[in-house]
Amino acid sequence: MGYDLEWVELPEAAAEARCRWESCIANGLPCDHIPDCSKSYFSLAEPFQFHLNIGGMAFCRDGLRRSGMTYQAGHQPFPAWPFKDIEDWRSADQARRDAFNAAERAASAQTVPGKVGIPEFKLLSNGPWLVGAEEIMQALNRYEEASADLRAELEADGLWCDWLGWLRETAGHGGFTVG
Repeated sequence: MGYDLEWVELPEAAAEARCRWESCIANGLPCDHIPDCSKSYFSLAEPFQFHLNIGGMAFCRDGLRRSGMTYQAGHQPFPAWPFKDIEDWRSADQARRDAFNAAERAASAQTVPGKVGIPEFKLLSNGPWLVGAEEIMQALNRYEEASADLRAELEADGLWCDWLGWLRETAGHGGFTVG
């Protein structure tokens, strides 16, 4: 299992490519665009992505937990698929599809009121989760409050430094998605 992370707010060309790719996926038909939507999207979005294998994410989660950047909580379930099948999805009124997409996005962005940082459940599976800029800033503030010894220990590892850089970068771009 791997973790594919991506900025929420991509630069315009990459955002347009993502929308076009998502549209092709939603239609459930093979993409007949030239160039292929997936190739365009993944090429344009690559600089705004971060990939971790299961071991790398476990390492990052451990550092986040030890420095108080995450919190333990259960998550609310995602909405049930309200469509009979893919044909029902394709033929559904756009408002019905948009309502489901909005409910799924809200579930992806959920947090626990009164808690500070990133809910750890967003980093335990490959989503779809949305880690928002506010959660990231709270986590980074917590990191600054962690002991100098702990920060030095964590920052001795290049992966942790890359992870911190990723968090700092995404905070200014709406956060990141976990997929």
